[in-house]
Amino acid sequence: MGFPLFVIGAVSIGLLILDHNLNLGLPVLHSPLFWFVYVVLLALGTMVRFVRQQTVLVIERLGRYNRTLTAGVNLVYPIVERVAYTFDLREQVIDVPEQDAITKDNATVTIDGVLYYKIMNAKDAAYGAEDIRRAIVNLAQTSMRSAIGSMELDKTFENRSDINERVVRAVSDAAQLWGAHVTRYEIKDITMPESLRQSMERQMKAERDKRATVLESEGVKQSEINRAEGEKQAAILRAEGQAKAIELVRSQITQQGGDAAVQLEVAKSAIEQYGRLAKAGNSIVLMGDGADPAGWIAKAMAVLNTVNKGAAPGLSSAAAGRTQPWQKPE
Repeated sequence: MGFPLFVIGAVSIGLLILDHNLNLGLPVLHSPLFWFVYVVLLALGTMVRFVRQQTVLVIERLGRYNRTLTAGVNLVYPIVERVAYTFDLREQVIDVPEQDAITKDNATVTIDGVLYYKIMNAKDAAYGAEDIRRAIVNLAQTSMRSAIGSMELDKTFENRSDINERVVRAVSDAAQLWGAHVTRYEIKDITMPESLRQSMERQMKAERDKRATVLESEGVKQSEINRAEGEKQAAILRAEGQAKAIELVRSQITQQGGDAAVQLEVAKSAIEQYGRLAKAGNSIVLMGDGADPAGWIAKAMAVLNTVNKGAAPGLSSAAAGRTQPWQKPE
């Protein structure tokens, strides 16, 4: 408001000079009332300050800090007071330039980010740092390099949120002295040399191949275990079935007519073996009792008689005392 009034005053003085020399007929410019009103308006224009919302003005009186003006209509005394600094209280965004950092395992990466902060105290922001934005950016860069230097390369990609929090804490502690508050920091991108990227790709491929080999071996191991378990169960079942069959045969041959059944089975087995030998086309010479199937049957019955005699103590007294059909009574 003060500048337009100053322009009006300068134009009025110029017209007054022209009117005095050329007699332009402008009596208003010669009126003391006009100049009185102009001086009053000029004083008000230089004194009144309209401050916008979310904006503050730092006022100095005779070179020293006096007060901070907030949103609304405010008065500033001309000549002795001036607006030294103007601050926006809204959240500010700063692009943190790219920077090279070395990880804990001596890998070089390039990182850039974005930082958000707000002015909380205008006086501290005005007199705490010469350039608060530059101070915050430099501190954010050094904090980022420190955070990256304490981590290995793989962890820098996994722990972005942890890195962001560490930078915010480090910058916030110092920014409080500057009247600012850092709200958050975000990493935009992490880049690395091409040779390092190719090495990481080979490492990841080798890791995937390793996991695939391990899973395949585990599958083979589980398959062999299942197969062995199945064979074990099958062998147990076959043994149990064979034991039951032997027990059944033993109990049956002790009954009436059991010797005839044994002779029939031995004869059938002998005939089947003879038939197989004939189909195979082999020539076998059998001499003595081995050439007569009746001799086989007699030998089998003798073996059976011997087995029954040996098993007599395990039988009941009635079964042991009973004479077998093929045995002669003593």
